[in-house]
Amino acid sequence: MARDYLNIPVDFREIKRKGIVDRVDLKTSIHNLIHLITTTTYKEVRHNPEFGCDIWQYDFENIYNPHAFKEELRRSIRDSITRNERRLTGVRVDLQLEQVEVSTRIRNKRVKTRINMVVRGIVDETNEMLEHHEMFFIGPLSY
Repeated sequence: MARDYLNIPVDFREIKRKGIVDRVDLKTSIHNLIHLITTTTYKEVRHNPEFGCDIWQYDFENIYNPHAFKEELRRSIRDSITRNERRLTGVRVDLQLEQVEVSTRIRNKRVKTRINMVVRGIVDETNEMLEHHEMFFIGPLSY
C-alpha cells in the first residue's frame, strides 16, 4: 500500500534539514489519529472543539460507579472516533478497568486506575479489520 499519509508528530527539524516529510501507510495513520483523539481533551484543538474525549475529565476524580464511568467513557471515545476518523467505519470500543499499584519516585506505591482500551473497526477504503490497543492510567492520567 502506498505511503500517502503524514506521520505524526511531524518532525519539523527533519523537514528543514532534508526537505522531506515522513510518510506512513493508511493503517498507521488511523492508529496515530486514534491515539491523538484519546490523548486530547475537548476544546484543546481550537479549530475543532469536538476533537478529543472525556478521559481527561476523570484524571483526579474518585470513581464511585465504575460501570457508569466505563460506559460514559466508552461512548465518548467511540463517538469522537466516529466523528473525527471517517476512514474507519463500524467503530466499537471495549474498555477494561482495574486498580493497580504503581511504583513512583516520590512514594513507594500508588494505586491508579488502569484503562485497557481496544478500538475495532473496518478501514473503509480497504474493507480490512483494524484493531487499536491503548492503555492509560488515571489518577493522575498517564499513558
